[in-house]
This record gives sequence, C-alpha cells and structure tokens, in this order.
Amino acid sequence: MTTQEYIEAHKSDDVRRLALSAHPDGVDMQYALTQISGWQAARTKVPLWAATEGIIYPRHLSLEQCTSQYVAQFKATFIKDLLGEGFAMADLTGGMGVDCFFISQYADKAYYYDIQPDLCELARHNFAVLGRDIRVCTTGTVPVAQGLSLLYIDPARRDGAGRKLVSIRDCQPDVVEMQEDLKRQARYVMVKLSPMLDMTRALTEIGNVRQVLIISLDGECKEMTLLIDREFSAEPLISAVDIARDGTPGPMISATRSLEMSLDMPIASDLSGGYIFEPHAALMKSGLMRTLAARTGTSLLKSDTHLFHSAVPVDFPGRCFRLAGVIPFDRRGMAPLMKCQANVSVRNFPLTAAQLQQKLKIRDGGDRYLTGCTLNDGSRVLLDLYR
Repeated sequence: MTTQEYIEAHKSDDVRRLALSAHPDGVDMQYALTQISGWQAARTKVPLWAATEGIIYPRHLSLEQCTSQYVAQFKATFIKDLLGEGFAMADLTGGMGVDCFFISQYADKAYYYDIQPDLCELARHNFAVLGRDIRVCTTGTVPVAQGLSLLYIDPARRDGAGRKLVSIRDCQPDVVEMQEDLKRQARYVMVKLSPMLDMTRALTEIGNVRQVLIISLDGECKEMTLLIDREFSAEPLISAVDIARDGTPGPMISATRSLEMSLDMPIASDLSGGYIFEPHAALMKSGLMRTLAARTGTSLLKSDTHLFHSAVPVDFPGRCFRLAGVIPFDRRGMAPLMKCQANVSVRNFPLTAAQLQQKLKIRDGGDRYLTGCTLNDGSRVLLDLYR
C-alpha cells in the first residue's frame, strides 16, 4: 500500500486511533495523518479544498489559523464591490492561501507571499490544482510588484509558545510600525485582526481606517478586519455581519461611532411578555446597540446588558426567544427552578453561567433558557425564555 492509497482508505477514520495502530510498510504515517486530519478539518472550514482531489494540507496550526471559506468569500465580494474587477493585489502573509485564493478570483494579478518556504511550496501546488494563476513569492513580506491596488495582511496572533496574543503590536509582523510603508505601496490595505483585540485601541494605533468589518460565522465572531484607505481621513464606518452556516451573509449593520452615540437609547419598560433578542457575536463586538435598536424597533433591557425586547416578533440579526416570565434573583424566586432542565446563560450578571447552573443544580438541555441579567433599575433577574 502506498501512502496515498492509505490516505484514501482511511480519510474518515479517527486520526488518534490510526496513530496508535500498526503502520503498514511503505506508508509515511506522519504525512498520512497530517493529510487525513487536514482533509477532515477542511470539510467544514474550507469545503472547496476538501472537495478537490490533489490538495495537500499543512500542519495543524496553519489550518487552524486559516480563514474559513465562507468568511473569505464574503471578504472577496466586499473587495469586488469596492474595487470592481481586474485589480492587482498581494497577500503578504499567505499561509494556507485561502484568503488569497478567493480574493484573487476578482483580480487581474495576484501575488502570494510567506516567509515559510514550505507553505509557499504547498500554496504553489494547491493553487495549480485549483486552477488559479497566483504568483507565489518567497522574498519576504515586501512585494516587488508595482501598481498594486490592494495589500492584504493577517499578522500572526500567537507567540512562540502558541499562546494567543491580544495586542496588535505583539502580532507579527507589526502592522502599526509598518503601516506607512504599506500605504505607500497600495491605496487600500486590509488587515485581518483577532476579534479579541480592543477596537478603540486599534483605531488609535492605525491611521486612515475607512471601515471596520466585524465578521461572525454561525454566531461565532471570527475576525475584525480593518480597511485602510490612504486617501481617507474621516471617521471610520463600523460594520457587523453574521454569515449563516450555509455561507449566506445576513444583513450588515453599520454606523460611525458618532452616529451611534447620537441615537436615543430606548429602554424596555414592560417585560410582562413578548420576545427577547440576543444580537449575534459580531454585533456584540461592534457596540452598535443603539443603531440596532433603531433599525429593528426594539428596546434594550439595559445599556450594557445587550439584550433587546419587543412585544411582537421582529426580523432581528441574532437569536429570538419567547419571554415566559421574569424571575427575581432571590431565594424565593429561584426555589421553583431548583433541579429543573434548562440552558443557562448570563449577560451583565454577577455569576458566570457555570456558577448559576451549579447554584440551581440545573440539568443542561431542553427548549427552556434561563438567562441571568441586570435590568435598567439595577435589579438582577432570570429571564425565563423559550426558543
């Protein structure tokens, strides 16, 4: 049996079990296990790769850090709407090449750069297999190409020990330090950042940001991307969008910080019934709560609780629950909840979800949701919710 035959025969098998099993003669097990685990991860993260015969997968960390296909496709469409088609672009931190591949489908010229030669060779092979003409360069992070309209950069967000970094200056390369050089090489620079980063701080350290694009996928916040335009000097637009599991983008909610703060903060006054709404993760990160309330006709329970109420169902970018009751967070109110079954969560509450679940000895699951939160008058309550 050859290594490739072994990979094909065991694609869907448990990788850990395979690692402990007998190794057939003539099979490079380390390579085979990398390819099998890579293909299994790509089925959900980059389905085009998984569906294409001949793709070679990198070590686990590169696959873990690569952009999900649906997020990359959304950014590619976003760039096409900005630049049209036929532009020249360069990805300065190519990695597995997912962002570069999908953005390049609208480009006339595309360049891939990475400081790791093994990733460059892998990208060169995979781009050819996928039928995309992208020039792979190994001369560092400064492009030799001229006339670029777009530079894309995704600084590494882990240190040498694999720990995630949250400061933009700690990431490699340091985009803060090199931003002026980047702007000289292309009018537009797109910087992919961790959603854990402080957006306000990032906007003080990076200049000429035209738009902040916060993207979540199926409710999980994936990235905060800065669109830098060297010819832009006004207040940046903050945008949040959630992409469904099937790759369909939801509505984009956008506003400048000044516009957000100019809007009223509607506070719910009657919680005797109706519906509770929880914004998706990208909206939570954006802080556009007043904009969201104005757009959906809902009211907040409290300015920093980030839960919304409406007496009637509305089209809301997030999760919707039917409000069955509001339970005081005291011994008398909680007594009937002891040992019930529910899904527990908290928003602006003194206990964590795990602590609340343990306190009430609640069994996890079912269609009931108990959400601990703080109302506008400062009272702590449990919202009794149903999907």
